[in-house]
Amino acid sequence: MRAYDRIRLLLCDTKNIIATYNSNHTLGVLGYEMRDSKISSYLKLNKKYSDKRLVAAAKIINVHFAHNFHLGNFDMMKSQVLALLVSYTNLGFRAWEEAVDEESKENGDEDEGDEDEGDEDEGD
Repeated sequence: MRAYDRIRLLLCDTKNIIATYNSNHTLGVLGYEMRDSKISSYLKLNKKYSDKRLVAAAKIINVHFAHNFHLGNFDMMKSQVLALLVSYTNLGFRAWEEAVDEESKENGDEDEGDEDEGDEDEGD
């Protein structure tokens, strides 16, 4: 596993919602410039928001709801947990978009291209 992959896993474990929730939401700086757009976005998100529940929600929504979302994946969830996830949707999307937009502006990117191959589809 490459160093970038390990850092990405630390900041946002995409294995499942619980793993993403239990990822690191406090680390905001690594001490050197990140060339990986996802890591950079995760770091910005962690640094920007003091409410770590919001950071967790933004990561959960971006990873598990934004790409190839299927409601059937959540059938087994308790209704209270599902309702809580849905209530975070608006805040999480806004927080994620703000972090990505800030990163794009700092890099002078108009369209943030992803250098990663297949990270979006890490199904079991």
